[in-house]
Amino acid sequence: MTADLFAEPYSLRVRGERVAFWLCVLAAPLAILILSTVFPSLSIQEFVLLIVVGLAFVSITRGRLIGSSIRINERQFPELHAIASDVARRLGMPVPQVFVRDDPFVPIASVGVGEPYALIISSQYYEHLQRGELAFLIARELGHIAAGHTRIMSLLSASGRENPAVTFVFGAWLRRTEFTADRVGLLCCGGIEDALGGISISTYHSIGRRVDMRAIAEQRRELVADASLRMGEWTASMPYATNRLDALAHFDTSPLANHWRDRLATPLPAAAIEAVEPEGRVKRRDCAPLPRRIAAALIDLITISAIAKTPLGATISSSTKDLDDPDIPHWLKTLLEHASTLQLGEHTIFTLIVFFVYSAFLVGLSGQTLGMMVMELRVVTTRYSRPTIIQSVWRYMAAFASALTFFVAFAGFFVRVHPHDRVSGTRLVRGRKAA
Repeated sequence: MTADLFAEPYSLRVRGERVAFWLCVLAAPLAILILSTVFPSLSIQEFVLLIVVGLAFVSITRGRLIGSSIRINERQFPELHAIASDVARRLGMPVPQVFVRDDPFVPIASVGVGEPYALIISSQYYEHLQRGELAFLIARELGHIAAGHTRIMSLLSASGRENPAVTFVFGAWLRRTEFTADRVGLLCCGGIEDALGGISISTYHSIGRRVDMRAIAEQRRELVADASLRMGEWTASMPYATNRLDALAHFDTSPLANHWRDRLATPLPAAAIEAVEPEGRVKRRDCAPLPRRIAAALIDLITISAIAKTPLGATISSSTKDLDDPDIPHWLKTLLEHASTLQLGEHTIFTLIVFFVYSAFLVGLSGQTLGMMVMELRVVTTRYSRPTIIQSVWRYMAAFASALTFFVAFAGFFVRVHPHDRVSGTRLVRGRKAA
């Protein structure tokens, strides 16, 4: 069911969403250049580094939630757990982990770069929401997860709070994703009134119950009449509430909405959606194909290059040149001597070392590097579990060694199971889920 939500010809994704994403990506260097004139300390390399740090931060966010938030289950806020379970089963998705925390700014947010995702609900908004309105807001976040928005949003803003720099670069795409999520929310709640109530409370907080949202919708005529008034929306990641209401009103009476109401009327049995991970050993055909591996590696190399060009990377690189011979460990001295016979430059060695640390750290934390996440690849054990930190380090030690032997590294690209995967007992497979 989840895959069908965004499959043509009945896709719930708003028109232009994918195009907006790739236009934002292509325009990102120019947007960052413009930002750098306002914030001279910001560079493209540092922006990429922030994304990598964001990936690591998302991987440890769940631990912070368990330690400082209320985790929802059958005994803790059972009514909220029942709503989340019902909505997830309607959409054919695993029930996410749901937490309640004290947050005066973000009513609800979803985080994660793979299963299990987490939903975070603000306690300050929860008390003002009715059951149907909660269903609308929860379904919206599950819609973000199903559409793949959450994986990218978690990197751009792990806390769910608006970031002005990120909004400037990706705002056009972020606003369209909200319209897509609103559609999913409307289909999983009691109707347009619940959707209006959910938008009202999440936008205006405690006074939202006293606001006539239909009167608010009439304010849209002023926005349509004066283009200068619409410019304020360009600086936000969330569309104007008036535009969201207008879009929902049109969608509510559309044939597409009627089609999905019939399909989502009955929740799927829990047993039909729980077993999402393959069983048994990883087969050769499950491993990542060559084009996707190359694409992921290129993205990671671009990221590594950006890290190396930051002031921190330049400082570390230059400091290695100042080391006296007695300061260099024997194993590293041997490695550098071997590299010199292969005519590898100092920059190449430094890049390989950074690549080792970057990859081993991220795969050990989340099972994916940034390039793997973009290309929907992940590192698993031979039995589909997430590799341990030790396995991750061992995997990239073997990869580091093979990279110094050109023939092994080159030949490894043309086999489904890499030599370093065989050594470490890991596999690079397709798919987002990281258990």
